Amino acid sequence: MQDPGHLIATYFVLLYTILGPLVLFAIYVLFDFLAKSGRPTGRQPGAPADNNEPALWTTEDINAHLDRF
Repeated sequence: MQDPGHLIATYFVLLYTILGPLVLFAIYVLFDFLAKSGRPTGRQPGAPADNNEPALWTTEDINAHLDRF
């Protein structure tokens, strides 16, 4: 028969091995959801380019920006 200390340690190792990644994934999903709720996800085609994020610019936005120079 096993010592109760070894049995408890085995249960904790199995518990953390199985539930650890699930808990970390749930925390990641929560933080991702909270980050997305406060910022715009982009703009619809045809909407004015009122943002200063060049990564979201369309071809028309780039041409309009270059035409200013």
